[in-house]
Amino acid sequence: MARIKHIAIATQDPDATAKFYVEGLGLEIAGKVNSVAAEGYYLTDGYINLAVLKFKNDDAADTEGAPRHTGIHHFGFKVEGMEEAQEQILSAGATKKQSAITDANGHARTGNVEVKFTGPDGITVDLSETGWAGASKD
Repeated sequence: MARIKHIAIATQDPDATAKFYVEGLGLEIAGKVNSVAAEGYYLTDGYINLAVLKFKNDDAADTEGAPRHTGIHHFGFKVEGMEEAQEQILSAGATKKQSAITDANGHARTGNVEVKFTGPDGITVDLSETGWAGASKD
């Protein structure tokens, strides 16, 4: 069974947003993001990775109007058996996509391996066997 381990929030002020979740809810900073796609933070409650990201352009966010967008941008599921998980999500109607943070094979340019899909409502869903910073491994 796939498990939710990653949620990404798009924001115009990653410092203020991260501060809110750290001070207001007790999340911890698991890492800082400064890539070609976005800047921000990886936060965690010890189980789930919450990415707080300011996207640098539409291509980086893989969403039209994304640099101005705020709110939930995408979420990720940790899976066992990437090939089987991809077959399952595709057979359910998802569309496989490529973005600025993954190559054509779904390998993230930052070291994580994730494959991105679009669900029926247009929200991006990530699948990963390796998980995300600060998310539990189980």
